[in-house]
Amino acid sequence: MGRSALLAGISLAGLILSSNLVHADDPWNTFYAGAHAGYAWGSVDVTDTTGGVAPGPFSYSPKGAFAGGTAGLNWRLQGILLGVEGDLGYMDLSGSGTAPSSTPPNHQDLTLNGGLYAVGAGRLGYAFGQTLIYGKGGFAYFDGTAAQTTTKPGYLTSPTSSAFTGWAYGGGVEHFVSRNLSVKVEYLHFDFGSRVGSQISITDPPIGYKYDNKTDMTADSVKLGFAYHY
Repeated sequence: MGRSALLAGISLAGLILSSNLVHADDPWNTFYAGAHAGYAWGSVDVTDTTGGVAPGPFSYSPKGAFAGGTAGLNWRLQGILLGVEGDLGYMDLSGSGTAPSSTPPNHQDLTLNGGLYAVGAGRLGYAFGQTLIYGKGGFAYFDGTAAQTTTKPGYLTSPTSSAFTGWAYGGGVEHFVSRNLSVKVEYLHFDFGSRVGSQISITDPPIGYKYDNKTDMTADSVKLGFAYHY
């Protein structure tokens, strides 16, 4: 569903261009590109789904800075602005926690590492003069690696098998500081969904048994960005 929304946004951008709806005399009716940087903080819940240890969930709070590039297209009808926008960058959303093991004093280490992230979203807002107030929502992607690793010898850890995908939504304020340059402040909430990892017994019986775990993650972010409007 997220990919369908992203494709629909791209189709809207193509329609705007092909229909000559972008007018050069309005600074909001433009293609734009720029950069951004900000800070994110989140919540991770790890649940053990096939036994071996207590199920949980066990929680910890990752956090970190992020930065990247932004590109998009706007179309304004009277004061109402419609747009599509994409963000791509690196998010150092990382952290760790612990969970009890079935054999004290061993324990389980819970970790999340940063990775590439992307957002493909639509924007809807109201522009008055040089200022825009807008909402934003769409598909979110994060390829940070989550893992649960026991300190007990004899187990092979398989971290989350694929990237996190889900939704992002929020809003912000954007303002032109010159004819072609705008700055913005934006808040986004991410729901990255869940991904599965595992631990496989290589010495303890039953050898080869796989203990699965599930990582659910959400995050909030604030960023400052600038864009050049062509």
